Amino acid sequence: MGRATAKLIITLTLAGLAGAACRDSTAPVRGSSGPAPQLGLVTGALTVSTTTSGSNLDPDGYTVTVDVLLSSSPIAPNGSVTFTDVPPGVAVVTLSGVAGNCTVTTGNPQVVTVPIGGTAGAAFSIDCAGSPPPPPPPPPPPPPPPPPPPPSARVTGSGQVGAGSPTPGNNVVTFDFDVRSDLTGRFTGTDYADVRPDGRPASLTVDPTADPATSITAYRNSSTKCSDPSRGVEVDANGREDTGGVVSFTLSVCDNGPAGSGSDFFDVFIPSEGFRVSGTVTSGDIVKQ
Repeated sequence: MGRATAKLIITLTLAGLAGAACRDSTAPVRGSSGPAPQLGLVTGALTVSTTTSGSNLDPDGYTVTVDVLLSSSPIAPNGSVTFTDVPPGVAVVTLSGVAGNCTVTTGNPQVVTVPIGGTAGAAFSIDCAGSPPPPPPPPPPPPPPPPPPPPSARVTGSGQVGAGSPTPGNNVVTFDFDVRSDLTGRFTGTDYADVRPDGRPASLTVDPTADPATSITAYRNSSTKCSDPSRGVEVDANGREDTGGVVSFTLSVCDNGPAGSGSDFFDVFIPSEGFRVSGTVTSGDIVKQ
C-alpha cells in the first residue's frame, strides 16, 4: 500500500502542474481592468501611391482612406503614403478629393490583401485636363453708319477783276473755276499785271485729274468777306504756279447778284508769298448753288 499511495500522489501533482501551465498559455488573465490583449498578434503595412498626368493638376492633392483602419491621410498628386499596423486580410482603399477637371483612370476604390508581416500596395493613376479655353469674346459691335454726305454745294465762276483787256501788263485778273463741297473741282487764275521775263502772265492752277499734286482741301459754305456771309464760299486749295511750284491758297467769292451786275466779289490769298488779289467782278459771273 505504501508504494501505491506514493505513486498516486506524484500523478496528481503532475496533472495539477500541467493544468496550470495550460491555463497560463491560453486563458486571459483577468484583473481590475478586464481581460488583457492577446499577445503575439502580427500586422501588415499598406503603401498607396498616386501618379497624376496632364495639366492644371490639383494643387491640394487628394485624400486616401483605408476602411479597416477607419482613418485617412492626405497624399500628393504624385506621391505615396504608407499605413502601418494594418490588420492582415482584405482592405478597401479609396481615393477622394479629386478636382473636377481630373479623372481617376484606375479602379477606385481598390481592394487589396494585406499579408501578415508584409506590405500590400494600391496604385492610382489620375489624368487632369487643362482649364477649358475661355469663351471667345463677343464680336465687336458693327461700326456706326457713315455720316450722311454733306449737303451738296457748288460754286462756279468765270470772268475778270479789273478794267481793260486781259493782256500782259494790264491790271486784270481772270478766273475760271468749278468747285464742289465734296472737294472736287478745278481752278485757274491768271494775273496779267505780273508778267514773266518771257512775256507770259503769272498763273495758278488746280486740276487734280491732270496734276495730282494739286487739290481742293476745304470747302466752307459761307464767307465773312461778303455783306451777306450766306452768299459766299471759301475754298482752301493747293495749286501749281506757272513757275512750277505748288502753293497753298484760299479762294473767297461772293455771289451778290446776276451776271453783269458788277456786285460779285473775288479774292485770292497766297500766305507763303504774302500775295493777294481781290476786287469786284467787272465782267463774268459767280454762281453759288
